[in-house]
Amino acid sequence: MESGRNAWESARDKAVEGFRKSLDPLRLTLRTQSFLGGTTANYADYIVFGAFQWARVVSPFKLLVEDDPVYAWRERLLDAFDGLARKSPSYHG
Repeated sequence: MESGRNAWESARDKAVEGFRKSLDPLRLTLRTQSFLGGTTANYADYIVFGAFQWARVVSPFKLLVEDDPVYAWRERLLDAFDGLARKSPSYHG
């Protein structure tokens, strides 16, 4: 039988797969353009990015995998405005 922590981690790992699947509409858009706004970020990008930034700041758990177009999009937004978002204290440096 799994300990409480291991059971929680197992459930989290299963749940993150469902979360990643839910990003398919975002992923499809980002396969054809750099941002939700097209060639540059717009309000939609910043609103969605805010949730990823919150997760990045409060937890070391990686929601995205590096070969995901959503990961690349998030990286572009972390670098925007001279890396302002990337400079925020976080578990990911």
